[in-house]
Amino acid sequence: MKKPASLHLVALIFLVIGGIVFALIPSDSDYFLNPYEQVDWQTVNYYDANLHTHTTYSDGSYDPHDAIDKYHDLDYHILALTDHDVHHHDARPRSLYPWTSLNDIYFEIRDKKHRSGETFGERANAEWQNRDPGQLGMLAVEGSELSAGHHIGSYMSDYAGASSDEHDSFREVGERDGLAMFFHPGRYDRDADWYVDFYQTYPHVIGQEIYNQTDRYPMDRAKWDQILHQLMPDRPVWGFANDDTHGTSHFGRNRNIFLISDLSIESVRRAMAEGHIYLFVPVERGDRPDLRIRNIDTRGGRVALTLDGDYNEIQWITHDPESNESITISNGTEVHLDNVPSTATFVRAVILSDGGSTYTQPFGIVRR
Repeated sequence: MKKPASLHLVALIFLVIGGIVFALIPSDSDYFLNPYEQVDWQTVNYYDANLHTHTTYSDGSYDPHDAIDKYHDLDYHILALTDHDVHHHDARPRSLYPWTSLNDIYFEIRDKKHRSGETFGERANAEWQNRDPGQLGMLAVEGSELSAGHHIGSYMSDYAGASSDEHDSFREVGERDGLAMFFHPGRYDRDADWYVDFYQTYPHVIGQEIYNQTDRYPMDRAKWDQILHQLMPDRPVWGFANDDTHGTSHFGRNRNIFLISDLSIESVRRAMAEGHIYLFVPVERGDRPDLRIRNIDTRGGRVALTLDGDYNEIQWITHDPESNESITISNGTEVHLDNVPSTATFVRAVILSDGGSTYTQPFGIVRR
């Protein structure tokens, strides 16, 4: 039997990007891709994370257990200790993972020379103490900052090398089934094309920092938008906001809000890979978000936010290829395709409130 002609107006499309499945998309219309499509907003939990932390194992001023305690006191749930390359003169590479073995690591290295010339025992404020993340209601994420060449965040991998060739670093992380991101890209004089090559080559490179400490590299977001313009909608690049903690003033500057069902490494990994995260940058260090995103709907040629809490303004941002700058194209809880320039490949939202700024991940635009 021949199918009715009306059925040709609808295509059953399963488009997988970062593990996101989109179905029943009109075949003759432009539409938004929603990175939060698989989030169950009725049951989801909100967990705060910092994924860039230094201790006395490299150039931080807090011992590992003290840094963990500080983040626990600030109500963070997920923490990665990412000391530089986690190896030093005469000390074998090793990350500060798991937290239940911190004291063992200290006794291994306490008499070894740090690259500063001090011994680790001299750098420490006391013998390192073990911490049980389960007892603290936290999750420890294995990590390291690979610091030769462009600095890179390495996660869920025991790679602790320091190759000046970023391709070598990404290959090593990938061979260990890890995830990686670019740290503070605004610090470097590298154009969008340079980053695009890595994102197209390595699927496990999930994104980049768009906030670092107190926004010490303001070009972070501009570079993100330039890269997104080239890669979206086919290759999402997720944004992250991290403290890059070294001293007291850095704790609690940023929060990655993970939208996950449970506090497990499997859930965290999936959220990092698929973009089930939004970001909060507080006005006052250590403050928790003063609003929550409760739903995101991309049906009907729009992106619509449902929020719990007061806000002052919502900006919808994309990249303008003519000026090579980020531009605001709309305001309010919704943005419609009719308001989006024909050259745009994505939009993202920034929600401004008295307590701080909230950033969504980008929504790709598929042109039919």
